[in-house]
Amino acid sequence: MGPVRYMVPGRGGPVAAENTFLIVGLGNPGPNYVGHRHNIGFQVVEHLAARFGIAFADIDSVCEQATLNSEDRTLILLKPQLYMNCSGEALLDWSRRRGIELTGSTDPESQGFRPLVVCDDLSLPLGSLRLRARGSSGGQNGLDSVIQALGGQELPRLRLGIAGGDGSVPPGEWSEYVLSPFLPEEKEQVGDQVDQAIQALECVLDLGVNQAASRFNRRILPDAE
Repeated sequence: MGPVRYMVPGRGGPVAAENTFLIVGLGNPGPNYVGHRHNIGFQVVEHLAARFGIAFADIDSVCEQATLNSEDRTLILLKPQLYMNCSGEALLDWSRRRGIELTGSTDPESQGFRPLVVCDDLSLPLGSLRLRARGSSGGQNGLDSVIQALGGQELPRLRLGIAGGDGSVPPGEWSEYVLSPFLPEEKEQVGDQVDQAIQALECVLDLGVNQAASRFNRRILPDAE
């Protein structure tokens, strides 16, 4: 394991923090949203769980959780179940029930884990990845909810572009667009994007956010007409 950690241990907490990692995929719960652009964060953590041979289980109706315990690490994957705009509330509820403190504060003395958030990004063309150690929500409502709930922007995040076609979506169509399914002709590219995201997350686990970002950040340009 590399020396860079994106999760900060709470003092005296119930979780051994040194090699414990929390990755949160964002999306909307329920079968009506499966395959939608807004749910690509769910899709990534589901595929990551399958890669490690672990399964998600319902945790008190606020989050679905999959956990990997191995000799060198503990990996916790979460899917908030209170809809995208309430993702932060779901995480806070989960943290209270589990006795695991979370934080996004810039205060170096703040206690708690900093989860890595995986979400869609309408400002990026389909196929693009952007991994960063911190920053604003960029207008992504689920990420904004998490930032507000955890008290700051010091949260690593992996954003996946979902804007198909020419890579731009008119503001008046945003709400409808993110809740639409990927087109049949886009699915191969989405599959490659998810595979790249999984490789990026595995690199984060081994080498940290900054090195993973240097290897996997990419912006896919739309095809010229």
